[in-house]
Amino acid sequence: MDEKTKNRLGVEENKPTDWFERLYSDADEGGEGVPWANMAPHPVFKSWISDNPNTQKGKTALVIGCGMGDDAIELESQGFKVTAFDVSNSAIELCKTRFPNAEVKFIQADLLEGISDWNRKFDFVLEIYTIQALPPKYEKTLIKNISDFVADNGKLLVITETQEGKRTFENGPPWLLNHEYLESFESCGLKQIFHSSNTETEMGEATHLTIFQRQP
Repeated sequence: MDEKTKNRLGVEENKPTDWFERLYSDADEGGEGVPWANMAPHPVFKSWISDNPNTQKGKTALVIGCGMGDDAIELESQGFKVTAFDVSNSAIELCKTRFPNAEVKFIQADLLEGISDWNRKFDFVLEIYTIQALPPKYEKTLIKNISDFVADNGKLLVITETQEGKRTFENGPPWLLNHEYLESFESCGLKQIFHSSNTETEMGEATHLTIFQRQP
């Protein structure tokens, strides 16, 4: 993000989530102005789930930072009972407008604050680019709060872009992750059970898809 856009949205290190509401309040149902809006499931996630189709009827899923809602709708189509949240109320309203007949529960909530009612509640948790959308100093809190959502035997799928450089506030957003995030999730009680990477990225050096599981 260039400095002009960063200043317009009011991206501040100590008010790390305020700018999302400013961004989505100016957007429309077509996602105009939202730089990461694919208006379809994220392509890396879509490719993975197409290669790993399962009957998930009755399983619970959570989409973190759901944005325009397409990933949540994809999970619903796979049979999951889906909850999806975003810190921006405008984003949630856009989801409800775009998908009025969906059974997905679209909810406004703040990942940084944590959501204790969802502790170890979900069989499948999806995180795409959320951690890297917030300043580096919140990384440990975000990883812990995300990990807390995963039920016993549940799985977490993380898609992120990575870099070798130092994560500093001045270098984002986005603030691409370093490889240490893998160990950080494992330190929160999750075990890495699958990992793939490729060099097809928008900004980073590699794109990772990693699946973790909470052991009973």
